[in-house]
Amino acid sequence: MPKTTAQLIDGKALAEQILLELKSKISKLNRPPGLAVILIGNDPASHRYVKKKKEACKKIGIEFHDYLCGGKFCPDVTEKQILDMIDFLNKDNNVDGILVQLPIPNKFSTQKIINKIDPKKDVDGFHPENKVIPSPLIRAIDEILNQAKEDLKDKTALIVSKNPIFSNPLNQSLAKHGLNVKTAKPDENLSNKTKQADVLITVVGKPKLIKKSMVKKDAIVIDAGTTLVGKNIWQGDVDPKVTEVASWLTPVPGGIGPLTVAFLLKNTYELAKEKQ
Repeated sequence: MPKTTAQLIDGKALAEQILLELKSKISKLNRPPGLAVILIGNDPASHRYVKKKKEACKKIGIEFHDYLCGGKFCPDVTEKQILDMIDFLNKDNNVDGILVQLPIPNKFSTQKIINKIDPKKDVDGFHPENKVIPSPLIRAIDEILNQAKEDLKDKTALIVSKNPIFSNPLNQSLAKHGLNVKTAKPDENLSNKTKQADVLITVVGKPKLIKKSMVKKDAIVIDAGTTLVGKNIWQGDVDPKVTEVASWLTPVPGGIGPLTVAFLLKNTYELAKEKQ
């Protein structure tokens, strides 16, 4: 039986520590922070993500406002109605952070909708004018790399992603670690690229896309592409057998997901604190 070499990074435990510290800080604010999440469409995984965010907010004292658009809730919603909703939230003083749950249906322009968010309320860090609050996903990946405690200078990182909204800012963040960063789409030549990566990050949402044979020995593998494949079954982009060759791996579930939620709430707190 092949020996497991990868150390699994417990994102859930790291997230719990962040949330515990946040709860104490939030209790000292003049008012609780407010987070508004806009959920467009009826993707079951997105609904589960939003539910997790809502639960975490309740746990530490953040006021959560959810706005459901499209799917069975309001199937005829227009892009203008979504933009008007964001405009309303931009003006609401009790809302410190606004998030549009991605991905959204193809008939809408993702970038146009994100650009409508006030950069000072862009809690997800995707607005092109937001230079202050980083993406929770990027903060989570940074934390994972810090936990690995590896010398990353001049090593190669590969981001596998279909969406430049994720890959572009992540590219800049990884470069700060001294990594030589490349990006790739999940195409037929992917294996040749992944085999060269000392740090492999995948944000695709395709179960078991990354096989053991595609991973360089002793690579750090960060799986940020989760998919709901059953009622309560989540699978990552990375085949679990990758543990036999990698040095570090974030599991699904319990890896990058909880940590990303924790940093989302940390961003919300920081935006609220800035106003007080």
